[in-house]
Amino acid sequence: MNKAAVGSDALPPTTMTDEEMQEAAPLMDNKPQDASSSSSPSTSKPTSSTSGGGGGLGESPPFWLLMLFLASVTMTVGNKYVMKAWGNFANTLTLLQNGTAVTYLLISRSMGALEMKPITGQQWRVFAATAFFLTMQIMTSLKALPYVAIATVVVFRNCCTVIIAIVDYCLFGNKFSKLQVASLALTTAGMLIYAGQDINFDLVGYLWLTGNSVATIANTFWNKVFITKYTKELKIQTSYGVSLIQQIETLPIVFVLAAANGEGGAYMAYTPLDTAAKLTILATCAGGVLIGIAYPKCFSLLSGTSVVVASTANKAVSIMIGMYLFGTKLSGVQVLGLTISVGGSLWYALEGKRKR
Repeated sequence: MNKAAVGSDALPPTTMTDEEMQEAAPLMDNKPQDASSSSSPSTSKPTSSTSGGGGGLGESPPFWLLMLFLASVTMTVGNKYVMKAWGNFANTLTLLQNGTAVTYLLISRSMGALEMKPITGQQWRVFAATAFFLTMQIMTSLKALPYVAIATVVVFRNCCTVIIAIVDYCLFGNKFSKLQVASLALTTAGMLIYAGQDINFDLVGYLWLTGNSVATIANTFWNKVFITKYTKELKIQTSYGVSLIQQIETLPIVFVLAAANGEGGAYMAYTPLDTAAKLTILATCAGGVLIGIAYPKCFSLLSGTSVVVASTANKAVSIMIGMYLFGTKLSGVQVLGLTISVGGSLWYALEGKRKR
């Protein structure tokens, strides 16, 4: 589920291309694909703990929307808070979050709660590229967060949506309705207005987000070819199995990056952190797992349109919480550009649902 630190809104369970925050939420690839997401489609059944007809909280749409909200905001705002408090330990944080996701998947697999098919050597090789792209998404997202506003992260994610649509049209022949094209144009206009008047502009942060966008787009199309092939066409692996492979393969990559970045002092830097920062680190690890459970559950209980609207609302709330916690200021022109960009992205997602 890791949707990238950037959110998550992040990944997130997925191969982290969910346009929510990153959020760097592990296991995000279990989130069903929608028009605004680059995640791979989910083909797995709900976990045994949440499926079935018994009613109660396990089948309550408001409860799961609340869980989705808590997970999304935790991964978006929490990752930024941790990165500002803990310093230069993005890869160590990723190890903790992805390690938690792997532990959850392995335990659930051993208990028979998640459906996975036998893992072969070919699958390890094919998804190694996805693991690399996913790692780059998470790392660049976390690196960017101390330098930029959460609103800027959201705008960059919307930019990815536009670029992915253009590539999809040019290389894969995907057709878009006139309303979808109009929504993409509106999203682009909002992005340009926001970026042109960004009073919080930071070159380092923008460079990290540019790298994050490249990794997101590359991962999206790799997944479009291979994850769809393995889970939808050949049906030789479930999305939970794909997620397990990806998350395990990220661990050695992140470990090497942590060593290269000199993160051996992470524990020494962790010890003096205040209780709030330590609890937030734990919350982001749990949030990464929760978001990968909440997304497919919401899609199973609600219409896709309702989930898209809820996700957009979560982004808006994350931006407002971030402005309050981190003292972020946005100019009136930025707010206008952000509103247009988010509105265009929401319109595009809703049009994608109608097209299907």
